[in-house]
Amino acid sequence: MTLKELLTQVGFDELLPHLKKREPKHLDNMYAFREAYDILQSMKPDTEFKGEIHVEWSGGVFECEEKWIRVGPMHDSSWEEDLAKEIVIADDVHLSPAELAMHCLWEITYWGFSPAERQETWQRKFGSKVLNNKYEVALDKLKESIWRHQIPRRLRSKGKDGRRYVKWTNTRDFFNNRMNRSKRKREYRQDKRKEYLRKMAARENLVRKLSAEGSSFRRNEVDFLLNVQYGRQYDYRSVTQNSDSRLAYILESMTQYQQLDLTKYDCAVIFILYPSHCSLDETELEIFCKSVMQHLGYTNMLFGMQTEDYEKKEVKVTLLLNKR
Repeated sequence: MTLKELLTQVGFDELLPHLKKREPKHLDNMYAFREAYDILQSMKPDTEFKGEIHVEWSGGVFECEEKWIRVGPMHDSSWEEDLAKEIVIADDVHLSPAELAMHCLWEITYWGFSPAERQETWQRKFGSKVLNNKYEVALDKLKESIWRHQIPRRLRSKGKDGRRYVKWTNTRDFFNNRMNRSKRKREYRQDKRKEYLRKMAARENLVRKLSAEGSSFRRNEVDFLLNVQYGRQYDYRSVTQNSDSRLAYILESMTQYQQLDLTKYDCAVIFILYPSHCSLDETELEIFCKSVMQHLGYTNMLFGMQTEDYEKKEVKVTLLLNKR
């Protein structure tokens, strides 16, 4: 049985209870697995590709170590190729089709919940760095200073892409990296500074995205996001062939496939992005906005929209929950 054949037999709602059991701390993110599942359902497997997905027990070698199901390999191929792979199950593994489908879905989404998101993750981790704002520049300068002045020259190296690396000659170098009180305080201050710069860099990029040319938002309407106490961002996409129900699909993601503690926040920003060649129906848009307002229940909510030139008909919605 191939992965495609398995996913054809099992509906997402059938595997959802097993997914919630595996990811009890991420019930706010179940909608992303649903989107990935629906993308896989609409994909055609690469029938010319030959490969296998092995399902077997792992762990349990050491005392009190819990055993777990290993599924793979699924990180070395495209999703189309993964769908064509034959599933090979070890003799001592006994899973229902829904459990098996859940493990495969969890594994294939390790780097992202769509092929495009997976590519973005790889580019961010392994591609050349692009510094987009002053906070990213300051963070890079801080890392450069730490690397240049606090790492011995013999342990420093740079890749062709300009990335900085630290070489450990053996494990003793790593575990015996002892520091006096002064150095520990310096490291603490540097860690706090890096945390602040990462947070502000992400917020600045978000404000720029929301207020980019063509958006209904102006920067002065959303720059309060730079100073909120804390917040969370959720990104949805309409994985549906019906252009008349794109926002309805996203509304289902919010209301049926996501558990949120809304009491932690006091305001929200909703940003809707849709393709210029396939506009939104005004009635559907009105129903969506009213439903989201009723679902979230905040008195302070901002709605913004932007059109963009891309081939797909899908709608993308960003939800920002904030505590001022």
